[in-house]
Amino acid sequence: MSWRIVYVSEAEEMKLYLDNLKVVKDEQEILIPLSDIHSIVVDNQRTTVTARLINKLSEYHILLIFCDETHNPNMFCLGLYSHYKVYGMLYSQLKWDEKVKDEMWKKIVEIKIYNQASVLKILKKNPDVISRMINFAKTVEPGDVTNREGVAASLYFKALLGESFRRERGAVDAFNSALNYGYIVLRSCVARAVTAHGLHPALGIGHRSQYNAFNLVDDCMEVFRPVIDLWVALTVNEGDYLTREMKQQLIARLSAKINIGGQKQTVLNSIDLFVQSFIKAMNSREIDLLLYPTDGIAI
Repeated sequence: MSWRIVYVSEAEEMKLYLDNLKVVKDEQEILIPLSDIHSIVVDNQRTTVTARLINKLSEYHILLIFCDETHNPNMFCLGLYSHYKVYGMLYSQLKWDEKVKDEMWKKIVEIKIYNQASVLKILKKNPDVISRMINFAKTVEPGDVTNREGVAASLYFKALLGESFRRERGAVDAFNSALNYGYIVLRSCVARAVTAHGLHPALGIGHRSQYNAFNLVDDCMEVFRPVIDLWVALTVNEGDYLTREMKQQLIARLSAKINIGGQKQTVLNSIDLFVQSFIKAMNSREIDLLLYPTDGIAI
């Protein structure tokens, strides 16, 4: 199973050499077997990438992420035909029952809130807030019609990052910048798993916006967000600037170990296990088949 995330900050060219990624900088050449690579993050505006390499990356289901001039992930490349049974998977997905969708979304919201509470426990935050978070998780209804997710998130981020903190996607303060960067990379990795297993990323169960091409990806990534949250709370200070080293550390969080299905797995492997079990649970209408991260996001 692929495990490596390659971060390219300075290079003149990336190309294919046999079944290896060749990264060229000045007189130096680095070879990395494609079979080892999960994702590649290109964080500069100078590197050229050959079409031959891009096609081979698609064959290996390797995620390719390009950052913009502000060093934020801006686009990612995935193969069009990542699964051998595209029509069959899509046909099954379109038949998912609405009641089962609502029950699965309830489960995902519960897991997310419990994992947020676990982060607060690890950081020894206010016990009353943790207790309220757990009560929110226990009272989620099918489809989360009472928006326990949103209410819990507001309470959670204030406890995690301070009463004055406001979670905003476009904000440029240190906390929001780090969260946004981490979430974008996480989202890309979840998109890779979703498409690799033959699901259509736009057909969500909780997220259903007609303007979002990745509704299902946003559904599946919810339970993994606390992985990023914990790193930000432990590492980032209010006046910090998100440096290259911090971004590399954020990406490295995806190799951290977490608990899933009674065993320790990297975040990358856990995403794959989650998506596989999600498909089984939805197709069989058995929510209990879902494997998900629990009890503590590893530091």
